Amino acid sequence: MVLATALSNTQVYVALVIALIPAVLAFRLSTELYK
Repeated sequence: MVLATALSNTQVYVALVIALIPAVLAFRLSTELYK
C-alpha cells in the first residue's frame, strides 16, 4: 500500500511538472507580447 501511494505521488509530481513547463513558457511568451 505504501509503495502504491509513493508511486501515485510520483506520478502526480511528474504530471505537475509536465503541466507547469508549458504554463511557464506560455506566461513568459504572453509577458513578452504585451510588453
